Amino acid sequence: MTGDRSDPPTYLVAGGSRVDAGKTTFSAGLVAHLAERAGDAVGVKPRAGNDYWFDHDDYRVATDAGRLYGKDARTLAAANTRPLAAPDDASPSASAVTPESINPVHRLWKPTPGRTGMLGDADRTFLCDRVTTDAGTRFVVNGAAAEAGLLPDGLTDRLPLAEATRVRDVPEFNEVMAAAHLPAIERLADRVARTPVPVVVESYADVAGTLPRDGPVAPDAVAVVDPGRARIYAGDRYAKARAVAAGSPREGTREEHVDAVTEMIEPLATEPLPALSGEVRGDPDRVAAAYEPAYATLVDAVEN
Repeated sequence: MTGDRSDPPTYLVAGGSRVDAGKTTFSAGLVAHLAERAGDAVGVKPRAGNDYWFDHDDYRVATDAGRLYGKDARTLAAANTRPLAAPDDASPSASAVTPESINPVHRLWKPTPGRTGMLGDADRTFLCDRVTTDAGTRFVVNGAAAEAGLLPDGLTDRLPLAEATRVRDVPEFNEVMAAAHLPAIERLADRVARTPVPVVVESYADVAGTLPRDGPVAPDAVAVVDPGRARIYAGDRYAKARAVAAGSPREGTREEHVDAVTEMIEPLATEPLPALSGEVRGDPDRVAAAYEPAYATLVDAVEN
């Protein structure tokens, strides 16, 4: 976790492809596997996102309650057997495990065929972010999308956006992210570092890691998940390769992507992952049983 071998381990789960790599299923099962071994385990997803169109049922489930989170954070929160360490070192209550508590930054997208969004994504536009701050929940709205009439009907009724921060271009958004998003991620990293049980950190899309490279948490072992396989890496070598990738011409100052990291290092092992039915994927204990060989190899990368 922090480089001290006496600390509970931290496992990073990253995806070899941008979507549908199976990270959340793998992460939830890993939490169950670690809890069986250690008594408790926690999973977090620092950043997440979903789509108003493609994930509409999940959007409605969350926004029916005036909240914004996705299926991945909900699944991972349900797998946790205890909360993270509290921000103020108080004893956390079991009710503290919510999707927002393990996922401080969530982004809502919308398909916009033929249109490139503010963030440079072709055919999709970000609508708003939910950020869990030390003072509560903060929403950030894409003002340019709102002015273009791209916000879905009813969104402002479902979420408390009247007082939300509005950004209209990337420089303005960067300022808000520096003031809100980054501190939210840093607070999560601090809580992960102080949590006295094994922690699983699930990354976002094909991003190599969503906790700060120079923060208090370093992965002890890494699983890069693709459909049908998990590649297992030593945490220290993965972290060093990520630091190198951060300075490469391709990556520049942007977030590092998994392929830029893994092309520099060899995995310790590659484990097959069987295809699972929806019923099995919905039960972390059954996932843990199905993926047990991969989890055993991942844990061995730390213990041996």
